[in-house]
Amino acid sequence: MVPLGWALRAAGHEVRVATRSALVDAAADTGLTVVAVGEETSGEAPGSADATSAATGVRDLLPDPGEIADLSWESLLSVQRTLADERLRAANEPILDDLVLLCRQWLPHLVLWEPTTVAGAVAAEACGAAHARFLWSPDLHGALREHFLSRRAEPEADRSEDPLREWLAPHAERHGVGFGEELTRGRFSLTPLATVLDGTQDGPERLRHIHYGGQTTIPTWLRDRPGETPAPDAPRRVLLDWRATGAAGGDPDDKALRRVLDGLGTLENTEIVLVLPEGEDEDAEMPSGVTRAVGQGALHALAPTCSLAVHAGGIDTFCEVGRHGVPQLVLPDPGLPDAVASAERLAALGAGSVLPHGEAESDSVAEEAVRLMADPEAARAAERLREALDAAPTPDRLVERIERLTAEYSRFDPSEL
Repeated sequence: MVPLGWALRAAGHEVRVATRSALVDAAADTGLTVVAVGEETSGEAPGSADATSAATGVRDLLPDPGEIADLSWESLLSVQRTLADERLRAANEPILDDLVLLCRQWLPHLVLWEPTTVAGAVAAEACGAAHARFLWSPDLHGALREHFLSRRAEPEADRSEDPLREWLAPHAERHGVGFGEELTRGRFSLTPLATVLDGTQDGPERLRHIHYGGQTTIPTWLRDRPGETPAPDAPRRVLLDWRATGAAGGDPDDKALRRVLDGLGTLENTEIVLVLPEGEDEDAEMPSGVTRAVGQGALHALAPTCSLAVHAGGIDTFCEVGRHGVPQLVLPDPGLPDAVASAERLAALGAGSVLPHGEAESDSVAEEAVRLMADPEAARAAERLREALDAAPTPDRLVERIERLTAEYSRFDPSEL
């Protein structure tokens, strides 16, 4: 979302980032104006554990978006209950009232919110602003919600229960907002995913993914111009990004990571570069088998120099590596609601392979890595994915379209926009 914020600011619009106090410093690093909202809590971030369990539940119930029609009513109802009672409640209730107050004081014309922060939709409706979801995955929540409502409306069934509405409607009504499905899906949506990765032909507004990973310094060894023909004896470079797992810092005791490193370690004339999460020291001792390490902010500089990317399914890595035409070996973390679906589509395109996160062995990792780096068809498929991702407009070129949608959906006089 940060590059879009930059684009809107550069076009002359005022932009404010509303976030919990724990994230204020990270948000301020973007250069955008930040406002802290919500209640402070001690210990773990509100809803983080519940969010993970809810996401896992969604993933378990929805192995592929194309299969939602086969889910039973009981399964659909269970997912809606889990989302409302665990994930959405914990993530939104601490910030909702303060966010509404902020919007009524500042009167934004547009509120952009990520898919689980429905408080942004309530706050926008409360002050008359247009609002949109910024999707960070295939729209699994939206697909589930749509099918749930379809099954609920079947005339032969007595299905009055709607856990999401029963939770959200009273909160919205406290602020003078009647419940409508726009509170769950936005007035419109934005996505950095190409059609070939999210499986939809229409709906969200597409924008090109631009990597942002915080402040970074490019190391000397990464200053070579990408795309230059390497020396015949130059080692191949493999990008390893494990940030999307519980072993985000490259914990050498993580069994899946150890198997991946053991497999990659058998490749001849290959260096392994580990992408570190924010706060990890590039000079700290790395797991055995890692040749170098870079901070997450350097992902856009590292990706075009690599022959292969091995990662756990984070959408930022999917898109940034994809934008540089690099084949991908994905070991999707089942706790990520987007990882398995996107990985399966990537494999269907031929631009990569999928191995189960908890089951892949070092031999299968090595075998797939060798195949992907040697297969010309994988290289051609990765190039087609690059073209699909880069076909979307950059954030700055999407600003005028967003302005028109804001004028259409806000309750402000168009002359004020």
